[in-house]
Amino acid sequence: MKRDGAHDVTDKPTLGIIERLKRATIIEVVYPKERGPIGLRGSVRPLSWTKTTPPTATLGDRSVFELAIPDGEMVDVKLVRGNDEWAHGRNYTLHAGDHLHLRPAFERTTCQLLPPVVLPASPWPLRYRVLLPPSYDEQRAQHYPVLYAQDGQALWSTSSDPFGVWTLDTVIDQLLEIAVMSELIVVGIDTSEARMDRLGPAPDPTFGGGRAAEHLEAITRVLKPRIDAEFRTRVGREDTAAIGSSLGGLFAFYAAWTAPEVFGKAICLSSSFWWANRYMIRNANVAPSPRPTIYLDSGVSLRADAPSQDGFQHTRSMQRALVRAGYTSGDDLHRLAFPGQAHSTAAWAARVAIPLQLLFPPPPLTQVPEQSLAP
Repeated sequence: MKRDGAHDVTDKPTLGIIERLKRATIIEVVYPKERGPIGLRGSVRPLSWTKTTPPTATLGDRSVFELAIPDGEMVDVKLVRGNDEWAHGRNYTLHAGDHLHLRPAFERTTCQLLPPVVLPASPWPLRYRVLLPPSYDEQRAQHYPVLYAQDGQALWSTSSDPFGVWTLDTVIDQLLEIAVMSELIVVGIDTSEARMDRLGPAPDPTFGGGRAAEHLEAITRVLKPRIDAEFRTRVGREDTAAIGSSLGGLFAFYAAWTAPEVFGKAICLSSSFWWANRYMIRNANVAPSPRPTIYLDSGVSLRADAPSQDGFQHTRSMQRALVRAGYTSGDDLHRLAFPGQAHSTAAWAARVAIPLQLLFPPPPLTQVPEQSLAP
């Protein structure tokens, strides 16, 4: 039954409605209608924080709210389900002409970390855990980007790695709470066993290793098909990324560089680009096709006369190699330096929020697509 004040856009599917909505301040909400009706509360009349305003238009699982906000003004709003269930996350502040697209969650306020899984693979078994976003169980039609992370033994707030933990789940919860990144699925791969073999792209004269090609093949041929089959993922390269730090950062770069048809993005923190006589830097002279988006960073000593800290100079060399190979800084290449930060999990936990926002930004404020309103 339709609520008072709402109409179905299929009643009068005219171009006039669509054009009016395109010019107004719009909130378009996708939420399964069988889980309850969606309404809006806010700070400026006719909205109220105590009374729910119904949508201007509905179409299946989509609800559209049209607001009249004068130029230069702002309004704080929040979605509700039913009469008094508030959506996860903080209030949204809208300006005149904003077009916001939301897929809310009401039943979870944090990501869900699933139990460990051991997947037989050669030459090493794949031990991993999956982190699901808050809306995963509610938004049954939604598919999500996937981030494949090395050092799964040290990623989570419940991890107990002796070298420290990232608390990546907590960082993502905080970013989603303030709506500054898109929801995603994270697959954390334990690389504590045979770490230098798994993550080194070539043998290092001091540390050996160098079997990253086998680890990469296990991820692309065994793990990724399993994840895509079990979870609602976006399977394309533009929605598949690798992340790691230190040797894991080196491997994340190697994965995107070697298998760009699989990994369209790489987040490389404090990467060991010194490995094997700067093997990856020397092999970054010709960019692959398609070209992955790359994020690089490092710490650096605060003393000008101190030795290079955290691979700062090697990371700068990689940036220069990528620019020579056709990359554009600020576009498909990002490189940041952090004065005073050491080579540690504490440093990576403190700054991983930056590349997550850069490479997985929230949906932009854009016009509502016409096909979303047409019958």
